[in-house]
Amino acid sequence: VSTEGDMLIRAVTPLHAVLNQPEVKFQQPLEQLLCQRFKVHFVLQALGLLFAVAEVKGDPTILPNITVGLHIYDSCISGIQALGSTPPLLSNQPQPTPNFSCGPQQLLLSPSTWLSCSLFTESLSNIKIYTINHGSQHPQFSNSLHLPSFLCTVLSNAHQPWVLAQLLSHFNWTWVGLVGADNGNFEWLDQQLQEEMRHGDGCLAFSKIISPGNSISSTARTTASSPAARVIVCDCYRFHVRLPGEEWTRRMWIFSTSFFYDPLVLGPRAQELLNGSLVLAIHSGVMPGFEDFLLALCPAIYPGNSLMRKLWEKLQGCRLPASTPSTQSARDATKHCTGLESMTAAHLSVFKLSDLTATYQAYVATKTLLAAYQNLVSCAPGEGPFLGGACASAHNAKPWHVLHYTQKVRFTTRVQEEVFFTKDGEMLSAFDFKNTYVLPDQSWQVAVVEHFDLRSPPGKQLLINDSAIIWVGKILKVPSSVCNEKCPMGTRKSIQYEKSKCCYRCLQCLSGEITKTPDSPTCQKCPEDQWPNLGKSQCIPQTLDFLSYHEPLGTVLVVCTALLFLLTLAILGHHHTPIVRANNHQLSYLLLASLGLCFLCPFMFIGHPGPLTYAVSQAASGVTFTVCVSTVLAKTIMVVAAFHATQPNAKIKKWVGPVLPSTVPIVCSLVQAALCMFWVIGWPPRPVNLTEPGSIATVMCDEGSLELFYAMLGYLGLLGLVSLLVAFPACRLPDTFNEAKHIILSTLVCSCIWVSFTPAMSSHGKDIVAVEVFAILASGAGLMSCLFFPKRYIVLLHPEKNTREPMLGRHH
Repeated sequence: VSTEGDMLIRAVTPLHAVLNQPEVKFQQPLEQLLCQRFKVHFVLQALGLLFAVAEVKGDPTILPNITVGLHIYDSCISGIQALGSTPPLLSNQPQPTPNFSCGPQQLLLSPSTWLSCSLFTESLSNIKIYTINHGSQHPQFSNSLHLPSFLCTVLSNAHQPWVLAQLLSHFNWTWVGLVGADNGNFEWLDQQLQEEMRHGDGCLAFSKIISPGNSISSTARTTASSPAARVIVCDCYRFHVRLPGEEWTRRMWIFSTSFFYDPLVLGPRAQELLNGSLVLAIHSGVMPGFEDFLLALCPAIYPGNSLMRKLWEKLQGCRLPASTPSTQSARDATKHCTGLESMTAAHLSVFKLSDLTATYQAYVATKTLLAAYQNLVSCAPGEGPFLGGACASAHNAKPWHVLHYTQKVRFTTRVQEEVFFTKDGEMLSAFDFKNTYVLPDQSWQVAVVEHFDLRSPPGKQLLINDSAIIWVGKILKVPSSVCNEKCPMGTRKSIQYEKSKCCYRCLQCLSGEITKTPDSPTCQKCPEDQWPNLGKSQCIPQTLDFLSYHEPLGTVLVVCTALLFLLTLAILGHHHTPIVRANNHQLSYLLLASLGLCFLCPFMFIGHPGPLTYAVSQAASGVTFTVCVSTVLAKTIMVVAAFHATQPNAKIKKWVGPVLPSTVPIVCSLVQAALCMFWVIGWPPRPVNLTEPGSIATVMCDEGSLELFYAMLGYLGLLGLVSLLVAFPACRLPDTFNEAKHIILSTLVCSCIWVSFTPAMSSHGKDIVAVEVFAILASGAGLMSCLFFPKRYIVLLHPEKNTREPMLGRHH
């Protein structure tokens, strides 16, 4: 098949499906090899080449004054035939002559099948002749070191493991199966896919080679052991799915680019398997005007072109004059045709124009060669890329000259797709994922639902429309294919090392630990002042537990405090009565005032604690209670001194007066105040949160210095003991002025209260605060009851005794 010109594009592509290979006897010359079974869809690749050349001929700005010719050699999908086309292709002679080349400048396109391309390319690479591959995706052709003069316009299979892994990761399919044909490439795909999936935490549940001559059903026993692998990647061919078992049709299938899908030529079971599947395919661009080009085809445009004659006879079902019938349809035809008949849309349906991937790749490869040669002939002398700025000769360019321009080519197609080669000689383009499914009218539909563009920046390469995918079984959500469901938040993964890393158990996080994401490998411990929420998905601040005004215990204490303080004010309201004034009323006023302050101290213990409150509360209660006890001691001393002063020549008379009652409370209180000030300034008490396990943090008081705290309590105990010892000798004094008995009783009551509450001080949290408040209130109430309630009894119930005369009458 050829069209002549000043510059020739020589392409090797299949036109027939079978090569008739005669027996080799080594006793006579080898018979000519004959290609059989002419295929229309194979011809589309050749038509793509013709269309690209026709576009150049119709554009005067590209290669002006240069006619582009096209020679197509039929490989018959045979490596032998492709290799046999090499000598005549290079020498441009019907009978090849070694080391002889005569004719126009040549640009070469390699066969599109792997075996043909491999033999063809290896033979040409040894003599440094460049070629462009537009069909084979074998990874060996991406090796620029091994094949430096070989360029590819079709994406290599080397990208497929990565692209498939990106798809699996997008849908969170981490436990999948892999089956494939025994084509010498499966082991490589198995290894590369596992490596790419490992980056996304995925694993292969199984990998199985389909034995030659068998279908995927032969691997059923292997896959039955992995029922959780609902997604299976298949690097296989159409005949491998002809008889799938029932267990296969319920799974999600992802086919590689080697699978040529045509549901109409498969059986019902295979069609059921394809329903809802995804097929990875090379991206097919748009060729504007290609259908019009096909409609305009006729043998008259390409006279003497055997390809066009065969195609015409095949499409029209007729026999052209002066020709031997070239196809079975032509041999069976009873009518003759002239080659001037019209091409209609019915004829185009034979081409199956819905999938022009191979045609588009051939078209792009031809356009690339022409763009490179356009750059070569446009070179300005002195500005060329070779030594001294030299340019290559347009009519006598060497292969390495054309190779240089082809490697550096960069242009944009009519649909604005950029074309260029990488340093490895590969043209980056895109993959499409096609979804195959059955419509309600039982017709098949193939839709492009995903697009993976290798030219896009990372993170923007995968464009996918999840809602457009019809899933297997017509389910509405993405099918799951995991060995284990994701561990929920609050649990962590525990990998079973005897199995794959994708199979694991979910263990609950320990107390005080969380996981912020599902499938977390470790649990994270919460900070000291925080605790996990109920779902153990985040740390939340612990609830502070303190003695609040709003809880019942706090309310009771506040009410008791208020009542005792009001009672103190009520007693102060009768300060003018004789019975109060007769018992050293100044000390009584001071005692009542200090008791009132003691009753107010619990307000510093109840409620949300602050640093200042904690620093002052202990010292304030200690100082005010010291004033109370020292006042009681002063009253005791005054009682004893008053009666001893009545004796003749008593030296104690000079101490009886207003000085002694004031000095004792002041001196005793100043000592306690100095001790508390030294404590608060040097080692101030402060609130601390007791972060025990749980959602509640108990607010505790850190006394700062336990030694000074116990020194304060010890000083109070010492004053109480001195008061008790001084009060005992005064028990036998006259009844009217005998307050010593009440002082002894009040001191004993306070001592009993302090001793009884001491074990309770070992409690925690707000209980210890309640104990301190009870101790303060009970001690203050004990003092007030013993010292003032007898007088209160006379004031309220026997006011006739609350006069000056009864008291003087009782005095002896």
